Amino acid sequence: MENNISSLCKQKVEKGSLSLLVGERGAGKSSCLTNVGIEKLINGHSVLHVSVEDMPDRVSDYYELKIHELMKTEGKAINREEIESNRIIFSYLNQNLNAEKLRSSIENLKESGYLFDLILVDGLQTEDINLLQRMKDIAVEYGAELWVTYPMDKYLNLKNQLKEICDFILVLYGKKDEVYIVVEKGEDEGKRLQLDPVTFFAKSV
Repeated sequence: MENNISSLCKQKVEKGSLSLLVGERGAGKSSCLTNVGIEKLINGHSVLHVSVEDMPDRVSDYYELKIHELMKTEGKAINREEIESNRIIFSYLNQNLNAEKLRSSIENLKESGYLFDLILVDGLQTEDINLLQRMKDIAVEYGAELWVTYPMDKYLNLKNQLKEICDFILVLYGKKDEVYIVVEKGEDEGKRLQLDPVTFFAKSV
């Protein structure tokens, strides 16, 4: 699946890494993040999707929508049952997420036989750099990649600190029917990828 934003850093992302997906509200961060999750799931990996804004059933419905879009654009069948068996969705509404809760949830799932290759956190609004660092530490501890969506205004206020702890930073921009993403931190810094404004998959790689 070569039409995803992870192609911007696909051969360099390691377990325990923190990738930050930045954008204005409504820019499409959740769509891009879900696409990253679907890519992993299609390739047989396990995903923990954590939302601090939406209930699990709404997140699950959104996965269904994105999978339908992918099947339509790529013209191939996707095993939904396999995807659902490899995906867990948690919600911590009203920004009610901290490192202890995240670690406890992952540990409980581990004890039940669930291990994750990818952790997605959608809707985080905190300016607490320590929380992001501790979340990254958890990803290292459990051997998973960590992707987090983050608002543009807070990113601009904390850019220097965030660049210190993040391995990759991708910034999403949108103008009418033009949407693109730029690498702000990573080996391909400055690289730009044009996205389809409907599906948020890449137009070209």
